[in-house]
Amino acid sequence: MTDLERAIETYHSGSYPFVLVKHGHITATGTRAGIGELLQALAESPDAMRGASLADRVVGKAVAMVAVFAEISEVYTPLGSESAVAVLAKHRIPFQAQRIIPFIQNRRNDGPCPMERLTLPISDPEVAVAALKAFVAQRGELAHVM
Repeated sequence: MTDLERAIETYHSGSYPFVLVKHGHITATGTRAGIGELLQALAESPDAMRGASLADRVVGKAVAMVAVFAEISEVYTPLGSESAVAVLAKHRIPFQAQRIIPFIQNRRNDGPCPMERLTLPISDPEVAVAALKAFVAQRGELAHVM
């Protein structure tokens, strides 16, 4: 079983928003919706993300930029945005999505996700990750993302 297959299997068998697998081992899982825990995993153990496979519930441009910055090797999602596909393709990160939509909706489904909107004009993954960390920290979602 490949790392991506294990990530997908674990994602589908549990109720994890995301699963990271590297060298056959689960290195991180999420417990809450949103990008905060993925940023926390990056802050706490960047080496565990480098070369890992990611299965994530929703992959918009924000998650794609984190994946590029963290040097994730491949990504799977049931739902991805067109901008995520473009970012991952540009950086040659293999990407599987069951469904591609123009943009990720916010939780109220009345406009774009704030993370998608924040990263839309940004082309540099390092700048995007810094902006995402600042946004999440400002909202007080997680203390360990900086």
